[in-house]
Amino acid sequence: MASLTGVLLTALVMSNCGYADQPFAFTKSNCDSACDSLGGHECVYDWSGPYVGLHSAWSFLDPQSEALNHVQNSSNGFAGGIHGGINRQKGHAVFGVEMDYTLTDLDNVSPCFNPAYNCAASSNWNASVRGRLGFAYDRFLFFGTAGYAFADYHGYTQLVATATKFADDATLTGGTYGGGIEYAVSRNLRLRSEYRFSNFSEETLNYDRGYTVSPNIQSVNFGATVAF
Repeated sequence: MASLTGVLLTALVMSNCGYADQPFAFTKSNCDSACDSLGGHECVYDWSGPYVGLHSAWSFLDPQSEALNHVQNSSNGFAGGIHGGINRQKGHAVFGVEMDYTLTDLDNVSPCFNPAYNCAASSNWNASVRGRLGFAYDRFLFFGTAGYAFADYHGYTQLVATATKFADDATLTGGTYGGGIEYAVSRNLRLRSEYRFSNFSEETLNYDRGYTVSPNIQSVNFGATVAF
């Protein structure tokens, strides 16, 4: 009887904190049932599963014009958007995918190198699809992220004397990378801070003549996330 009881207890521990019921894909993992020496879970908080949230940011747009007269000017401003993704935790390692969409207020109009013209550059939104890899320490998650980025870009030159405007726009694509930290306030509520750098491919825009730009956008994000 004692032996049978021992077998049943062992089976119970394995089902709750062992590897008998491993999750599939990004479903709830219970930290992949990683156990400590006492049969408890190694991780107090489980980062696995889907999530969605809101974020605000301060963003910086650098057009990086290749024209010698620096026709496009840098700008910065407030931004806000939505993000969502899904995690899987294995021990202290957390990996997953995330998407975001952000509305921005990046706009600058100032005199060109040639004062007969005004020059303008702006971006109203950006988005990304990224992978994330992090290290979980209880309710803290330290992570890095990298993936693909997208943004709109508008610009023009304007002849001051006649107010004649020469405008063009493009949808930018490129890469993005960064990192940050999250803290789990409760099982379902998380707070985050993140820095990201997005570098976009060259685009030639036709104003009063063709100008080539290769913009980048930097952002410092703060957000709140609801986990499911």
